[in-house]
Amino acid sequence: MFPVTQIDPALYQLPSLPKSQASSSSSASGHSGFHFSFHDFLSIINPLQHLPVIGTLYRAITGDKIGVPEKIAGDTLYGGLWGAVSSVADAAFQAITGKDFGETVLAFFTGHHDSNTAVASNDGIKPVTVTPGVTIPADPNVIALTASMQQRGVDPALAQRALFAYQKSMALPDMVLATAR
Repeated sequence: MFPVTQIDPALYQLPSLPKSQASSSSSASGHSGFHFSFHDFLSIINPLQHLPVIGTLYRAITGDKIGVPEKIAGDTLYGGLWGAVSSVADAAFQAITGKDFGETVLAFFTGHHDSNTAVASNDGIKPVTVTPGVTIPADPNVIALTASMQQRGVDPALAQRALFAYQKSMALPDMVLATAR
């Protein structure tokens, strides 16, 4: 046998279509966005990607990314039905928040939060004076509640409902909890 000292790259590279032909053939077959590679297969069978806590640490340390289909397939492979259910829930959570469960917990402990997280702002909102339609007795608790809602700019209709609910709850007879003997 002859020792192999150099391998010709042409032997292990597959011929590829020009970009115009590749895009037209992929759109014609309906599979325009999904591409499955050997790396994706390795991500499915790699247990370090799918073990709770360890998978998150592994991806944080190595910088490796795993796609949603590969994560669901691998979690199902190693976790059975419960792995599939938790992985689908994790994928839904990631679609909503941008991070999966593990990344969220890791960010809590490390303090590395996204800087592009949207935060609600109350710029341009003018406070509204709360003037309920019913006469309110001069109870110090009601006065404090009204002042607090005015300071926070609570909608007058909502403030009126809150004051009514408070008055109803104060009119209820005192309830005594029964203790077990």
